[in-house]
Amino acid sequence: MKSPHQHLVFSAQKYVFVILAIGLTVASLYLGRSFFVPFAFSLLFAFILLPLVWRFERWGIHTVVAIIFTFLIVIAIFFGIVFFFGSQITYLISDFQEFSKRFETLLQIGIDKFNATFYFLPPIDEQKIQMKLTELAQTKGGGFLGTTFIQTSSFLATAFLVPVYVFLLLLYRKGIKMGILLLFNKSRRQQVNHILTEVQTVGKDYLVGIFILMIILAILNSISLLIIGVDYAIMFGCLAAILVVIPYIGTYLGAILPILYALITMDAQSAFFVLIAFVLIEALESNLLTPKIVGSNTSVNPLAAFVALIIGGLIWGIAGMILSIPFIAMLKKVFSHVVGLQPLAALLGEDIYEEDVISLEQIEREFYEASKKEENKKPSLAWRLLKIWFSKSKEEIPDKEEANLN
Repeated sequence: MKSPHQHLVFSAQKYVFVILAIGLTVASLYLGRSFFVPFAFSLLFAFILLPLVWRFERWGIHTVVAIIFTFLIVIAIFFGIVFFFGSQITYLISDFQEFSKRFETLLQIGIDKFNATFYFLPPIDEQKIQMKLTELAQTKGGGFLGTTFIQTSSFLATAFLVPVYVFLLLLYRKGIKMGILLLFNKSRRQQVNHILTEVQTVGKDYLVGIFILMIILAILNSISLLIIGVDYAIMFGCLAAILVVIPYIGTYLGAILPILYALITMDAQSAFFVLIAFVLIEALESNLLTPKIVGSNTSVNPLAAFVALIIGGLIWGIAGMILSIPFIAMLKKVFSHVVGLQPLAALLGEDIYEEDVISLEQIEREFYEASKKEENKKPSLAWRLLKIWFSKSKEEIPDKEEANLN
């Protein structure tokens, strides 16, 4: 018997099919993002609202009425949040004139210090900077407002679709589930039902964990800003906590506003204290809170999560970054139950850090046996047709293959 190391086989057929499948999937997700993004959000919201609908149904309430009651609760919470932030933003806008004056003073101090420190460079003229900013506002302002209006309209249209999708998903959930189960044989339906339940549980647990994490971070952020003495501390703290839905970078994005506000309205020392506070809170969140509250519900390792975050951002933008973690966790659950995709589940999960459950020699032996079967396996008709097309061969397809195509 030859050494397994001498029989590593590269399957060009599998490679081409995998690349084509990935390319078609990415292209479909990108081109159809106007549909997939709101539908993906709706699916997650349906997962988290489903237990509440079940509770109403167990009380003897009709499904439609139970869904309406659930929506009323969500709407009440939403308008409460909007009212709180709206009142805070109103007070902030009323201070905008004083805020702009302090910004101009700070800008003048910064320019003076720059000119004094780098005296050997051409001095910066504040008046020219203000003229450039005014010119830029006049020339680009209309286009910016137009773009903002278009983006806002698109966002409102998408936001309107989400509750519609959620309502329909909750209303027809039994029929949708039955249709999925009927796609499989009777012997597989129990397993498929178990997979669907696990996927729904993962999505629900992730959103519940994120909500709990938001509350904890909002309290920590607000207390820190109140201690430092930043105005509108609760508003800034809650806004920074909401941005935690963007993994890894959300907390830092949320820190930008309070740091700038403290720098302009207070002093550099206070802004530095705000930065230190958010760095410490981010360290606590990433090393303790997220692994215990959210990580236990997703069980996706940081490498897979970070790659999913980047790919999601490239395909769907901010929405893709928000949706990447819960959907990669749900895919991991599906992969773990499908033969042939279980290695992907192992790569996505956190088990790769645990002790090996299989020896390297056993893996090589199994791979050697699989590669021998691959060598003796006859290429599929589709692969032979692709090979003929790429090589531009003049050989005709056998009559038997033509018959199979017909």
